[in-house]
Amino acid sequence: MKKILLASCSLMFGIAVLSLGGATNSQNMATVHAVTTPASNGLTAPEKVDGTNTEVKSVTGNSTSGKVVYTNGLSTATTATYKQNKYQNSSQATTSFANYQNVTETNGPKITLSDGTKAVRQGVMGHVYIQWQKNGWNVTAVADTDQLTTTSVSSTNKAATAVANKVQKTLKATQVTTQDVTKGNVVVYSSSQQKPVNSISWQQGKKVARVTGANVTTTAKIAKDTLK
Repeated sequence: MKKILLASCSLMFGIAVLSLGGATNSQNMATVHAVTTPASNGLTAPEKVDGTNTEVKSVTGNSTSGKVVYTNGLSTATTATYKQNKYQNSSQATTSFANYQNVTETNGPKITLSDGTKAVRQGVMGHVYIQWQKNGWNVTAVADTDQLTTTSVSSTNKAATAVANKVQKTLKATQVTTQDVTKGNVVVYSSSQQKPVNSISWQQGKKVARVTGANVTTTAKIAKDTLK
């Protein structure tokens, strides 16, 4: 009788040990990984963009050379990207920033924006470019030629001014071009884009950063949050 009881207890104990071991293995398999954020890598880009579903998908690098990729909601497609580099001196940063900087155009029909800013209009390869300078920022608004197809130069200038005012309003609302930078460059499209073609880049001393995005407002908000 004792042998039966001992065998039974041994069997039960063995099952208990097996169950305990199984739980431990399961817990080991479900290892929790720390979430990598821009801040944890020394990058100043936001984790989420206020008022949107845009949030960080991945973070690589560090404050010296880093990159943050954003997606929108459940989509896996990249909707915006932030990159930054820090150099040993401002001269190196200036050389690097030259890759992002648009040439300031002075030739072409002159237009005046709603806040009095003077701009220049040009047409190139199916697009109309309206360019102006504000607080150290060089801004280029881009519209499709068919958006501005009119019967006269005066009407075209009026349509181009409306496009530029819309862009200027977005930049003012997000307070991008009011930020103090060594140099800044903005290229935004007036129509919606499927790919991250809108670009906001800047140099602040030894640092050069750039945000590209499919949506103008989202791109501007990331830039503003980074420039704080």
